[in-house]
Amino acid sequence: MKLLADQMLGKLAKWLRFLGHDTLYPSAEDDDELIKISREENRILLTRDRNLVLSKSKVHDLPGVCFIESDDPDLQLKQVVAELNLDLGDKILTRCSECNAKIIIVNKEQVKEHVPKGVYDRQETFWYCEACDKYYWQGSHYDKVEP
Repeated sequence: MKLLADQMLGKLAKWLRFLGHDTLYPSAEDDDELIKISREENRILLTRDRNLVLSKSKVHDLPGVCFIESDDPDLQLKQVVAELNLDLGDKILTRCSECNAKIIIVNKEQVKEHVPKGVYDRQETFWYCEACDKYYWQGSHYDKVEP
């Protein structure tokens, strides 16, 4: 399932990516551009824009629209997981939280010069995003997202 988060849902987009869900978070602020992306890429639109959701003529043929009720990121995530029946299984840490690209597991020796020494000493598994040159590991945030 591919998702599209509007500009009011940046933190939600990041957490969905941490959970391994393909979540586009474009810089487009224009409703028409979001609708175009949703149609062309077959993405479910996640939005806090009540007027957009109520505009049936604009959203009637989209793959799906989910109006996000809360402005609290934790409640937003719970709502999306419940409404879209998202899998929280084995996809954690498979996407970059910054750019949405797939991340890969890398050899520990490869990250030695790129992560803090304490992290390097404590962790055994690291991931890397080739698209934005970012490294990941199972830090304290991991316990918050693990099912």
